[in-house]
Parts: sequence; structure tokens; C-alpha cells
Amino acid sequence: MTHKYARTTARWVACTTLTTALTTALAVTGTTAAHADYYDGGMPSRSFNVKAVGINDTWVGFLDTGRSNWNNAGAGASIGRNSSARAEFTAGRYSQSWYGLYDPSGLRPINRVFKIKANARTLERDSGSRMTEWCRSTTTHELGHALSLDDNPNTGRVSLMKHNRNRTTVQKPQPYDVSEVRRIYS
Repeated sequence: MTHKYARTTARWVACTTLTTALTTALAVTGTTAAHADYYDGGMPSRSFNVKAVGINDTWVGFLDTGRSNWNNAGAGASIGRNSSARAEFTAGRYSQSWYGLYDPSGLRPINRVFKIKANARTLERDSGSRMTEWCRSTTTHELGHALSLDDNPNTGRVSLMKHNRNRTTVQKPQPYDVSEVRRIYS
């Protein structure tokens, strides 16, 4: 019985020590609990460049529309397109069921980059005659992740970042999305 108690006490001490260490580390770095709609895979600032990789002019147009949607939304975003950028946007016909995929790498404050993939196969399959609108909505949504917005924000308001949005009509950042980007980067 004493042995079992000693193991339980040792676990409690280890958990308490780890919790204390994490709390201290957060206090030292000034990090606070993030808002529910914040995505830590985003870029360190609202200004960054992205390059188009292996796509035709139609898809470059969708990328440019997504960039313009954010740059003109009032969120303070400045997303450029540059062939030497490390962040990438591409499209293809992938076997998975997603419409768009945002994949960050590197450390946010140091060397964060991302790759965005648009899935032409599922966009074509599910959009009917509205593929252009769905591609614009998807591209702009994925760029929203680069601006630190999470999927499915905890709000009753219309948001570009909700998976259940109407992709035909919600192609641009909504007021809620704009206010969140401004809040995150303030």
C-alpha cells in the first residue's frame, strides 16, 4: 500500500513541477492565453509575400483575388506575390476530400513560412456551376490562416473562416474576420 501511495505522490509532484515550470515560462515570455479564434500557425506580421507554384493563370488569378480581398478589407494586411517568396500557393487534383489546406512550418517569430494547396478536384465536384466563387472563397479563407485566423470561430456572426459558410456569397473577409486580424496584430 505504501508503494502505490509513493507512486501517486511522485506523479503529483511531477505534474505540479511541470505546471509551475510552464506557468513561469509563460510569465517570463509575456505570453497570455490566446483568444479562441486565434491560430498560432499564422505569420508573425500582416505583411508577407507568397509565390505561385506550378499553377496556370486561372489559379494565379484566384491567388491574386484572395490577396486583394485581404489587402482591401481594412485589416491592415499587405500580402504580396513574389517569385522569390518562401511561402507558397499551389493547386492540384488531390485524392483527399478537403478544399484547401494550409500547412505552416518554422517558428512564428523567426522563420515561419507556409504552403497552401487548393484541391481542384473537390472544388469542381462540390461547387456545381459556381466553381469560380468557391475557388475565390477557398483561396481567401486559406490566406486567413496566414493572418492567424482559426477555422470555425466561436461567433454567431458571418465569417469567411467558418467551414459551413456559403462559399458562393462569402468570398471576402467579413467584418468579424477583419476585426479579429486587427485584434491579433494590434
